[in-house]
Amino acid sequence: MICNSVFRRREVQSLTAADKLKRLNACKRLKNRMTRNKIGRTWFSDKKIFTVETPSNSQNDRVYASLKTKRDVSPSRLLKPRKRFTKSVMVSAAVSKLGKTSLVFVDSAAKVNSAYYCDRVLKNGLLPDIRRLSGNNFTFQQDGAPSHRSSISSRLTHLI
Repeated sequence: MICNSVFRRREVQSLTAADKLKRLNACKRLKNRMTRNKIGRTWFSDKKIFTVETPSNSQNDRVYASLKTKRDVSPSRLLKPRKRFTKSVMVSAAVSKLGKTSLVFVDSAAKVNSAYYCDRVLKNGLLPDIRRLSGNNFTFQQDGAPSHRSSISSRLTHLI
């Protein structure tokens, strides 16, 4: 029996040969800079948005009843309160060979700009745990989010 499956194609960034070579050289430079001791004391941080409650899709929400007409179905089964926006929570953390930090929960109404990121996430969240686990001898690695690349964040992370 032949089992055929259908998979949706995804668009991905197209890399030229020059782009691939540039990435390879950057990786080689990074590998040469990192010693075994440095890698063990490197902290990798990231954030994740977890969806807690999603609005429902009315096309997929059906009521099954053994009645002839819709009017015979109880209104409490057919009506439901509307949720306009997805409820979610943003969490930030850092990990290394030495351990992990506590989770830092971002306030739901907060705009994560560089000031919020530096004050709430780094100074009052991740850095105290990182210093407790590795002292002042560590490397802090983060992704390229706008709040991480700002001049305020860059100055703070260079002072670490």
